[in-house]
Amino acid sequence: MAIEVDLKLKPISVNAAFQGRRFKTSDCKRYELELWYELPQKEMIIGEVEIWFDFFLTYYGTDISNLVKVTEDILVKKGYIEDDRKVKYMHLAKHKSGENHMTIKIKSIIIENEVDTKRAS
Repeated sequence: MAIEVDLKLKPISVNAAFQGRRFKTSDCKRYELELWYELPQKEMIIGEVEIWFDFFLTYYGTDISNLVKVTEDILVKKGYIEDDRKVKYMHLAKHKSGENHMTIKIKSIIIENEVDTKRAS
């Protein structure tokens, strides 16, 4: 099973989301709400997953790893994946672009032991 979405949003960085505090900034809350409404309803992928994030940015100086956390948390809240602890592999890319947007692809990972157990049944 796989999910693929293209979102016309500028991802928020962890720095802007928390600004050195434990509480979310108003910018972070606004981004979460926008992302929540932009993401179409999808069936949850159960178990371990692999995620590809492609960030298309007008400002290229952003630290790519800072762009992931808030977006990943919304994928859990929206019901795309069970838990962000189930992310086994993550692929990140950023691209210089005239318009801010991002694509996200999530793919289920079948664990060898599970496959062997299912074959034995």
